[in-house]
Amino acid sequence: MTRRPTLPEVKNSLPAKTSQTAKNDVIQPIPLTARRLESAREGVDAQIRDQVEELKTKIRALFPDQLDAISETGGWSAEHRNALTKAVKAVDPVAVYAAWLEAEPNNTAGAERISRQTAVERAFNSVEQHAQKDEVEPDQIAELTDELGKLAKIQPMEGDLTSNLDALRTWAEIRQILQGIEPEPVAVSALPTGKVRLIYNPDLAFGTAIVLSENTVMVGSRGRGGVKIGKGNAAEALGLPVIADDPISNAEGPTVNDGVLLVNPKTTGANVHYVVNGKAYTMEPGMSQVLPANVEWFIEFDRGGSVGFTRYVLPKGTFHFAPTDTGWDLYQHRYDVTIDNSRDPKDFHFIFNDERLVVRAGHTKTLSSRYPIVLRYDRGDATDLARKVLNFSGTVEVGINAADNRWDIFREEGNAKRVLDTQIFK
Repeated sequence: MTRRPTLPEVKNSLPAKTSQTAKNDVIQPIPLTARRLESAREGVDAQIRDQVEELKTKIRALFPDQLDAISETGGWSAEHRNALTKAVKAVDPVAVYAAWLEAEPNNTAGAERISRQTAVERAFNSVEQHAQKDEVEPDQIAELTDELGKLAKIQPMEGDLTSNLDALRTWAEIRQILQGIEPEPVAVSALPTGKVRLIYNPDLAFGTAIVLSENTVMVGSRGRGGVKIGKGNAAEALGLPVIADDPISNAEGPTVNDGVLLVNPKTTGANVHYVVNGKAYTMEPGMSQVLPANVEWFIEFDRGGSVGFTRYVLPKGTFHFAPTDTGWDLYQHRYDVTIDNSRDPKDFHFIFNDERLVVRAGHTKTLSSRYPIVLRYDRGDATDLARKVLNFSGTVEVGINAADNRWDIFREEGNAKRVLDTQIFK
């Protein structure tokens, strides 16, 4: 028969619940490698070539037609016609204007029209040639836009040319930005904070980002608009609620979830003198006292004036001293806090009373306790869990702290959600 082992006098305690919580992810940028950067440059050049090709038919319809130009010169001498033809072939707007006025000094309208058409041709030819060599610069697009604007004052043209050129210029600006970028030797693992230059890329999925430099981030905008360049907070551009305010204070001291907690709120503005189980204490405004569990606690205090002393037996929970019309009194307090995750596209994970909980994206969750609520949560930076005390009833919002682009919780005042500060000067 197998001998039964002797049991130790001290029992083995059950292991405590794990304090690990699910990670609250922040946006992890896609690493900018040399290969990705080169691919991005090639993609932008291809976009520019395609857009220039699409513009070609619309723009060339505005060029001076040599036959039409000559047909208007029936009364000119051969010398004057030859001078105009030579200037048009040379795409020289100044020479075109001069040749026309030499033949017809009183027809400045005709001279300006054909000169403006020639200027548009020259500007477009420059853009097209540089696009074929992958060397388009924003200034070249700006010059073409300027010449088209001058021509539009005297000759009707298609209304969508401006938007086409705006998009083309944006791609040229992106090209210029990418030419000045070098990949970091170590992959950037966090979004920069504050206001940065943002490149919205419709070819990248929404919610993805590439940090190009400390002040430039490319963010995905697929399905949410075309290419554009702007300024703003990178996390906010990626759909996260960014809040420029002070978060809930960090919890100090041990967590109270048993026994009796006596509190003299700051709002009383006065000291309170009281006796607990025969021992006298004085509590200043904003202070508290913890009385351990498993003891029967009696409290006595003078209510002030002629009211006299009162005596209570204290059950478990939190009790606030409060001055009333009939003197000081003691009220049992309960904390009800709603965690608002309604603006967040991600689930928010946290620990409350050693229990792992989650507030689903776009939802809220209400917690209730007889003691100040202490939450622990991952801020998304692979450091120790944040520990926050909610010693009030109300609503707190989950959001990205604008100071460091990490998760935090912020108190909502009067159901008002906190957002980035509005800036008058951009």
